Amino acid sequence: MSFTSKDTKLYREDERAGHTKLGAEEREKLVKNYLPSPPNRSPSRSRKRKRETSHFGVRKFLKSQLHSLLYIIVHAIFSVYIRIRTAYHAVTLRILSILRHHHNTPDYVRRDVSVYRRLPKHVSIILTLEDGGRAGDALEKLVNEASEVAAWCASAGIPRLSVYERTGILKRYMPQTHRALAHKLKGWFGKHQAPPLSLITRGASPIYSVNRVSYSQDQVPLEVILVSEDDGREAMVDLTKVLVQMVQQEKILASDITLDVLDHELSEAVMPEPDLLISFEPYVDLQGYPPWPIRLTEIYCAPDNQGVSYQVFLQGLQKYTEATFKLGK
Repeated sequence: MSFTSKDTKLYREDERAGHTKLGAEEREKLVKNYLPSPPNRSPSRSRKRKRETSHFGVRKFLKSQLHSLLYIIVHAIFSVYIRIRTAYHAVTLRILSILRHHHNTPDYVRRDVSVYRRLPKHVSIILTLEDGGRAGDALEKLVNEASEVAAWCASAGIPRLSVYERTGILKRYMPQTHRALAHKLKGWFGKHQAPPLSLITRGASPIYSVNRVSYSQDQVPLEVILVSEDDGREAMVDLTKVLVQMVQQEKILASDITLDVLDHELSEAVMPEPDLLISFEPYVDLQGYPPWPIRLTEIYCAPDNQGVSYQVFLQGLQKYTEATFKLGK
């Protein structure tokens, strides 16, 4: 709003007179007509803002409680699902173990595996030493588990079994382990019908059964290989040292060292690549298993499983039968 000519003239005359012509009240009255009106602050809006400020903490508390309730509900649903799944697998394995028990008889195992169109030639298993071996019966249980699987393989006609145990405690008791394996096979097949057994591990002399020469043609010799975590890293280090020394001594050329040569030497030093790897843990845990021999290996693990089970062994063979192997060029 612009000033009128009358008010403008009056203000300038007062300014030339040094602001002595008009008093303070007159100047205020002169300017007051041209000031904007003050904003209208309704009491309802103020009360509303105050109410919003006072209820902000309540809404935040209710929101946090809602999130906690949703978390508890989701956690409860997932826990119930896990328990139901565990109970289902446990009951299923128990029923199958009753209906399809081997009864320590090779004929029953042959009957169970006869429905599979193909069987692996080399089966590898992962066993765990309970409580780090501090318990007195932990080693005995480990040897018994290895002996049971060896008997299943021999009955099914699988010629090679490799037993992986991370600490390598079975290697330190090779004669005792061989004796337990041979005793288990004799208990299954009979004293004179047990298949020849050989126990092999890297860095030690193989142990053979006494009747390895005089066995019938229908008996499939069983070769058991003991593997530990050291057979992965140390085997590759030892092979590297040997190859470097041979190159330095000009026995071979550096160009002769190829991937095929490395694969062949590692297979000879430790073991050939298994066709099937069975983990008896409730989840896949390789526990430091040497990585180079399982590039094309079929790995099987039964969910929620606890301990070595004959049904898990059969399920692993079934998965291997149903697997499709597609190798690149």
